[in-house]
Parts: sequence; structure tokens; C-alpha cells
Amino acid sequence: MRTVLITAIGSASGLAVKQSLEGAGMRVLGCDIYPREWNVTATEVSEFFTVPPASDAKAYTDALLSEAMARGIDAIIPLTDVEVDALCLRKGTFREMGVTVCCPDAPAAALCRNKLAMAEALSFAGIARVIPTYLPQTLPQEPPFPLMLKPLRGRSSQGQQVVQDAQALTRALALRDDYIIQPYLPGEVYTVDCARDASDGMVTLTRRELLRTSNGLGTAVEICPDHALDAICRRILSHAAIVGVVNMEFICHEGEYAFLEVNPRFSGGVGFSVLAGYDFPLAMLRCHAGVKLLDMPEIERMTLAQRYEMRVTRQA
Repeated sequence: MRTVLITAIGSASGLAVKQSLEGAGMRVLGCDIYPREWNVTATEVSEFFTVPPASDAKAYTDALLSEAMARGIDAIIPLTDVEVDALCLRKGTFREMGVTVCCPDAPAAALCRNKLAMAEALSFAGIARVIPTYLPQTLPQEPPFPLMLKPLRGRSSQGQQVVQDAQALTRALALRDDYIIQPYLPGEVYTVDCARDASDGMVTLTRRELLRTSNGLGTAVEICPDHALDAICRRILSHAAIVGVVNMEFICHEGEYAFLEVNPRFSGGVGFSVLAGYDFPLAMLRCHAGVKLLDMPEIERMTLAQRYEMRVTRQA
């Protein structure tokens, strides 16, 4: 039986990933920076432990190395961007200890996490339509308001804001120095779960986000099989040399799809794709084990929604 650790088990994708792995007969462990009783999924794994925040990359990865050796962990699946940032740089160290870290290699992860670099790479290669992207010092003298401001390496829509005029822009730029700036394009968001194995085999599944939380988590979606974005995402996967499962986002503005970002980990709504018919958590393990991906079955167009539930996790 393989033993797999899911990090940040309290993340939105944690339950779906746990259920897929357990359904395949694996022993599933979880960790988080928060106590076990603060998240229902943490109470349902075989073993749970707390770790330092991944923002302290050395303390975080050292803790995982120690736990992996003590608990017989075979593979680690990070669920958040900041964990990918820390772990991608030490994949070799874990590999020497017999532990597979399931995230893109450092060059691909760094490209995914840098919104400006990825946009420039895709624009130069002519792979996808990208939104014009500026740094504060390269912004035109008369910018096309309203503008969307995003942290260069942001995640889960944190720190994003829309500004309507020059005064609001000045105030926003005074608050932080890592913004990229784009024209604000209203429209529908499309999310694509994507997998690429080491032999360049690929599967993708597109969904339209019908309802979304403020931090970008879809709560109601429409599955869109054989969508035009599938081919674009496959070209991005190959161009960026991504191996594993990632998530890409686009916005449909005035009938055209514009690239937003690549998240180098599962989407928060990966469970929608699993329910629709393709097991991306198991695909993640196949990709990083050097095993060919299973073909995508015939997927039906459908609408899916999720809900929250409350559980008692500890009683005094």
C-alpha cells in the first residue's frame, strides 16, 4: 500500500484528493499549519501532523523530510502555491530519500508563479491571447482605466483590486511594490484542469465558473467537454515543460478567451472534474511516477454545485 501525504489538507481541494487516493487503496496522511480539529478533512485521514508555514521554506521542508522518514511516506502532494514554491527547489533531496514530490520542477513552477513572465512567454510564442501586462514603470502615461492590479506571484485572488482612476492607482501602488497591471476585462471565468505526463501525454477538462467566491473558488460550474480551450492548454503544457497536474484560468470577454494564469497545483474545484469523470488526483501520481496517463473518457456536459457542511471535530 502506498502512503501519500496531502499538505495543506484544509485547502478546498483536500477532500476530493483524499477521497480519490483512498478509493484507490492508498494510505492517506495530512498536514497543515492549523490544528487538526480546525478542519473536517484533517480528522478523516490516517494520520495528521502540523508543520511550519511554507513561507519559511527551510523549516517547512525540513519538517516534511523528517516526517516522511518517520512515517514511511512515499509521495507528497502539495495543495498550495507557497508549498510548491518551497518543495520544487528540494525535489531532489526528497527523491534521494525515496519520496516523490508531486509538483512541477523548479523552472516550470517558477514560470507558472510569475504572471508577467508567463504572459510574455505565451504572447511571444503566439500560443494564447494574453491581456496586455505592465509593471508600474512601464504603464502608459494615459492607461486604459479601469485597471486590474495583481501581485506578481499572487494566489487565490489575494491582493487583487480594480482601480478606476489615477488617484486610486497611486494609492494602491503605495501599499505594495509587487503589482502587475492589466486592463480590467469583465467576463466569465473558465477553469481548465490539466495533466501532462513525462511522455507528453495530456488530458484537459474545461469548466465554466457559474458562481465563484471572492478568493476564486467555484461553487457552481458547468462542465464543458471538448472545449476550444483544451487545445490551447495542451500547447501551454508542452511549451512550459510542465509535468503533473496544474490548473489554468481564462476569461471570456466579448466572445474571446484571454489567458489569466497557470496555478502549479490542483484547482480548488478539482473535485468537479473527478465527479464529471476524470480522476486528476490519481493522474498526478501517475505523472510523477513516470506512468502514462489514462485516456479521457467521454464526458457529458453537466452542471455541478457544492455545499459546505458542519461537523463536530472535538468535544471538551
